[in-house]
Amino acid sequence: MGVKLTAISLFSGCGGFDWGAHQAGVKIIWANDINPHAANAYTNLFPDVEFVLNDIRNINNFPEADILIGCYPCTGFSLAARRRWRNNKERNLLANEDNFLYKEFLRALKQIRPKYLFVENVRGMASAKSGWFLKQQICGFKEHGYKVVYKLLDACDYGIAQSRKRIFIVGVREDIDLFNYTFKPPTHGHFRESQYTVLKDAIWNMERWPQGEYFDYEFHGHYLTRNRKRSWDEISYTIVANAHHVPLHPMGKPMRYIRKDTWAVVGDENRRLSWKECAALQGLPSECIPSGTLMDKYQAIGNAVPPIFGKILMQPIIEFESQ
Repeated sequence: MGVKLTAISLFSGCGGFDWGAHQAGVKIIWANDINPHAANAYTNLFPDVEFVLNDIRNINNFPEADILIGCYPCTGFSLAARRRWRNNKERNLLANEDNFLYKEFLRALKQIRPKYLFVENVRGMASAKSGWFLKQQICGFKEHGYKVVYKLLDACDYGIAQSRKRIFIVGVREDIDLFNYTFKPPTHGHFRESQYTVLKDAIWNMERWPQGEYFDYEFHGHYLTRNRKRSWDEISYTIVANAHHVPLHPMGKPMRYIRKDTWAVVGDENRRLSWKECAALQGLPSECIPSGTLMDKYQAIGNAVPPIFGKILMQPIIEFESQ
């Protein structure tokens, strides 16, 4: 390919997806997010990219690009949030404004008219309200002139030492009629060429008790409602953005099941994963360093998209454009 495909990124966070796209050969030219701590990490990774720190609703004009990336938040559709709804019947799924930021993505899409679009979001979006929200997005993309495909992917199937299931939506502009996007098959796992990457592969050589880098807070009642610990030879539980709920480090003894919704922490070698260990389990480069408090760092890292997804998802269009 002579000229690199260009991309702009909305809701960019600390740059996980964009870093993967960059590794695949895409040139990121412009990015945006509202979180200053994630922005600090992003600009460390991409010092030459124009980064606009602002609420997207305040941005009226976007540059032209071949690709539009958008990992917009839909917080209310996460499975963790939906678990909380069971104890709060009055909570309305549709009341959370973050769930409708996809309309800002549509606004940018209409203005830019890129060749391709890429969206990442939580898997709970596919089942909440019988898939209504996912269908709304897909219909919106189709109405704007894009052929759309989507799939639920798990990071562990592509070499990340973490079970992290996310929905990815890919759109191809209708006038690119010689190309139908297909997702790359998994590269890791049982009966594949490469085995799963496990916790030992990712964080074994990191400091066991890195002072100031892990959330040292009591294991409260909600934390102990389920197992939070996996062994060195297993894949990590999902890395989350809330420091309170980060999984336990694999050292020491496993948690003990007491009864339904009750687990116990055993022994004296128990702490939550550090934010740097979380970054490693996300597959983020060491230059990805959020600013702010420890809580801010956990949030930025936990909300990131593992770069492997950006790399894998860009490959089919890179291959097509290179023909």
